[in-house]
Amino acid sequence: MSGRTVNLGELAHIVGRNTGAQSPRGQHPLDPARRDDADNLMLLCASQHGEIDAPGGLDVFTVDKLRRLKREHEDRIRHLTSLGPDRATTVVRMVGRVHGKEVELSRQTAAAAVLAGDRFPLFLESYTRHGLEIDLRGVPGESSAARVAPRAAAASRAYYRLAAGLVDDVIEGQLRPGIMRDAVRHVSVFGFARLPLLVYLGSRLDDSVPTDVYQRHRADESWVWRNDDDPPVEFTTRVDHDVPAGSEAVVVMNVSGAIGPQEVPAALAALRRYEMRPTAPTCPDIMRDRGCLQRFAAALRNFFARLEDEAKGLRRLHVMPAVPMSAAVALGRAHHPQVHPRLVVYERLAGAYVPTLEVS
Repeated sequence: MSGRTVNLGELAHIVGRNTGAQSPRGQHPLDPARRDDADNLMLLCASQHGEIDAPGGLDVFTVDKLRRLKREHEDRIRHLTSLGPDRATTVVRMVGRVHGKEVELSRQTAAAAVLAGDRFPLFLESYTRHGLEIDLRGVPGESSAARVAPRAAAASRAYYRLAAGLVDDVIEGQLRPGIMRDAVRHVSVFGFARLPLLVYLGSRLDDSVPTDVYQRHRADESWVWRNDDDPPVEFTTRVDHDVPAGSEAVVVMNVSGAIGPQEVPAALAALRRYEMRPTAPTCPDIMRDRGCLQRFAAALRNFFARLEDEAKGLRRLHVMPAVPMSAAVALGRAHHPQVHPRLVVYERLAGAYVPTLEVS
């Protein structure tokens, strides 16, 4: 406000500088000769200094509590400053609504998850200064999603055209230039949106840059990958409808949910159909640890390799996903447009599965 540089920091003593009763926490047995040492000092704002020294709060701001606060802060700074430039990651967030709901996915939330994985976040700045964010909440049709069956497919396709264009604008206009000038060497992806768009986002990410994908966990509503002590989850793919492979086929991904054969659209009923699922029953919050997502991605690569071997004439693969959101991004990343068939991603709208988005 003054336009002048003003020192707002004050050195505060944990154990009071003097031993008298008027010195906050001064009657502690710490040697008076050591009370000006750095270990007994904290740098605080004036208001905070006054708060911890106020007579009415000395039972709250004890020596043990202040020492713990100082130690925790020093440990955090020591951790952050120990992360070299090679541990930097560029954060990409895609935020939308799913079944009318949205979740908190702020820069702070993403940063906490990245730091828990021993990286530090870089946010490429956009004009809104919120970092590299794909905000789908303002796209027409995002909140309604066409509730009337006859209009569901047409309205959904219009929504997806607009939303995919927004993804392209952010990736091509912000992320890719950063990659080209070598400012982006690692990417961390956070996505809460409809599954077809997450598949599309994954397909637009550059394979030349190492990428971590994060998952929101239902149990604690966090995005931090956990170390899971449960037996590792594996995935397998089988032929569910064994007919000769033609130019089109279907894959039903029953990973976090179950799509029955009767739910496959009639137009696809005669096609060769595959099913991908966990090898053992598991809970809906299946992507509890990073290793589970890595094994799912490996299963996807094996599946695409299988298609190259046994369905060489395949041109379009109809995908019906019941998968966690991180798995949808992994699907898009595993797909190679020059090698694999075009993906037609379906979504359940108005009680039926309809094609919404194609990924080439």
